[in-house]
Amino acid sequence: MTKQGLPDGVNLIKAPKHNSQQSLKDAIADGFQKDPKSIPALFFYDTPGSQLFEQICKLPEYYPTRTEHKILTDNARDIIETVTGEVELVELGSGSSAKTRVLINAILADQSHLHYIPTDISTDFLLESSIALKNEYELLSITAIAAEHSDALRLLPEDDSQARLFLFLGSNIGNFEPEAAIDFIGRIRCQMREDDHLLIGFDLMKDHQVLFDAYNDKAGVTAEFNKNLLVRINRELGGNFDPDLFDHYAPFVEEHSRIEMRLISRCDQRAYLERIGQGFDFEQGEYIHTENSYKYTLEGFSSLCEAAGLKMQIHYLDERGWFAVGLLRKAGGG
Repeated sequence: MTKQGLPDGVNLIKAPKHNSQQSLKDAIADGFQKDPKSIPALFFYDTPGSQLFEQICKLPEYYPTRTEHKILTDNARDIIETVTGEVELVELGSGSSAKTRVLINAILADQSHLHYIPTDISTDFLLESSIALKNEYELLSITAIAAEHSDALRLLPEDDSQARLFLFLGSNIGNFEPEAAIDFIGRIRCQMREDDHLLIGFDLMKDHQVLFDAYNDKAGVTAEFNKNLLVRINRELGGNFDPDLFDHYAPFVEEHSRIEMRLISRCDQRAYLERIGQGFDFEQGEYIHTENSYKYTLEGFSSLCEAAGLKMQIHYLDERGWFAVGLLRKAGGG
């Protein structure tokens, strides 16, 4: 066991301690002054939220996870051969690392050891998945970074002995506003050396009903995931939200090429947050905007990456053209 009480081969780096209640408090105090009211999507991912998202990924309507997994399975060998030489793996927002296993297997077919650096905002969930991976792969060493994406990039171990393959999978880039997506990809670029690559998943435009069904599942898991934000606010900020007085709804907004996750008030109501010391009024039909999920064309996403200083070296599609995984290098790289 390591000094942190973790199995040998697993280490944990945590971002400098922030007051998470204060962060959520500030986000609510700011977001509830907007029209529409909003909550940043990063607050979805406490431990219950992360667990619910893993359930979403298994739903029949939610095509992105299994489609991306199939793309990686079909092309892992080609991806790893394109990234020449021995490599270490850096994954931003790793979750359960389920799809990552496909790449780990491909890498370990070529090299005797792999250093994997997963990052996630939920420390408990990150450690659980890291320990599970180490138990599966004797040839793996893991440096887990518990942090939000930007903090995680600053905390990456400094080792230039191997090229790195950065992973940002699951169409998570679609949660960013376009300018913020350019900024975030640019932040990754700043950490990349000339031999490094970024493998990124992004969701493509398709039939609007397919998009709607993916975010409005019949089992109601996405609704529970969305309403968990209210449960978290109640727990951390002393709120008295009744989640049953809000409906989950996620329409496709064609004007912006995105799904919008919403919590719609079912009646006129008032919620009081003790740790903010303020009440907030909601009219019937008023909604809280909780997340965006942008959908791209190949050309549009390639242009977005170029604006961030990266070029699409190669892209991979599923047979329906619903989803894409792009392999990027610094603009001007080989």
